[in-house]
Amino acid sequence: MKKLLRVILLLAALTCAAFAAFWYSRPYDLDFETHRARVPHAESSRFAEVDGVRVHYQEKGSGPALVLIHGNNSSTYTWKDVFDTLAARHRVIAVDMKGFGFTSKPNEGDYRAEAQAALVVHLLDQLKIERAVFVGSSLGGGVSLAAAINHPERVGGLVLVDSASFSDPSGASLAPAYLRWPVVGSVITALALTSSGVVREGLKMSFHDDSQVTDERVAAYHLPLTTRGGQWAARQVRDVKHMTRVEKLLDKVTQPTLLIWGAEDRVLLLEDGRRLQSSLPNSRLSVFDACGHLPQEEMPERFARETLEFTTRLEEKSRP
Repeated sequence: MKKLLRVILLLAALTCAAFAAFWYSRPYDLDFETHRARVPHAESSRFAEVDGVRVHYQEKGSGPALVLIHGNNSSTYTWKDVFDTLAARHRVIAVDMKGFGFTSKPNEGDYRAEAQAALVVHLLDQLKIERAVFVGSSLGGGVSLAAAINHPERVGGLVLVDSASFSDPSGASLAPAYLRWPVVGSVITALALTSSGVVREGLKMSFHDDSQVTDERVAAYHLPLTTRGGQWAARQVRDVKHMTRVEKLLDKVTQPTLLIWGAEDRVLLLEDGRRLQSSLPNSRLSVFDACGHLPQEEMPERFARETLEFTTRLEEKSRP
C-alpha cells in the first residue's frame, strides 16, 4: 500500500512539474512588433501608459470622436471592416481593453466594466478628447454604459451592439463549463487552448453565417488566448455579476442611444435587446435579420451605415 502511495505521489509530482514547464514555457503577453504583420490597420496602432496599464489603441480620422470598445475575448480586430468607413467622418479611437489584445494584462487589478470604463476615459484625457460617442460590442456595451453612468459629461451618445447590460442575461455562454471549475479549470483551459478548436466553436455560436468563421478570423481571436496573461484575464471577466451596478442605474443613462442587435444572436438573445430598450429612456432598437452576436463583423456595411446615420443626427441636433 505504501509503495502504491509513493508511486501515486511521484506521478502527481511529475504531472505538476510537466504542467508547470508547459505553462511557463509560453509568453505572459503578446509582443506587438512580433505580430504587426497580421494586425489589421497596424499603421494606426498606438500605445499609451494609462493608470499603470500599457494600452493599445488604433486612431484614425478627424471630426467628432467615436470610441470603439470590443467585447469579451476580443480586441480592436472586431472593428477591422468598419474602421476606415467610420474614420472617413470621425476621429475614431478603437481600444483594446485591459486584459485583451495588445493591452497589458496585469494579474492584479479591477477588471469590472466600471474600471474598464474609467481606463478608457483616462485614455481620452491623454488624447485631449472631452466628449465622444461610445460604440460598444457585447461586454464593450456594458463598459460604454458604465462610462455613460459614471462619466456622463464625456459621453455624447451610445451605440450598443448586442450589449451586455444585465446580471441575468438570456442566451448561451461562450465559455466552456470547465472554465469555471476552481484550479483544475485553469489546467484544462490551458491545455484546450493549445489548439484553436474552442475559439472556433465560440465564433460559430457568435455568427449566424458559419462561412464567415474563417481560419484567419479564428487565428486572430485565438492569438491572445495562447498567452498566460490572456487566459488569466479571460477568467477574470467571465462573471456577468460585474454588470450588477450598471443594471441598477440604467435609468440614469439619458444620452441618445442606438441599439443594434442581431436577430439570431444566441449569446445575448434579442429579448435582452428589447429589455434594454425599455430600460433606456432615449433609445432606439435596430434589429439585423439573419445576423448573430457580432453585426460589425457579419454585416459591416449596414453596421457602418446605421452608425453614421445616428451620429449625423446627433451632430445636427447639437448645432445652434
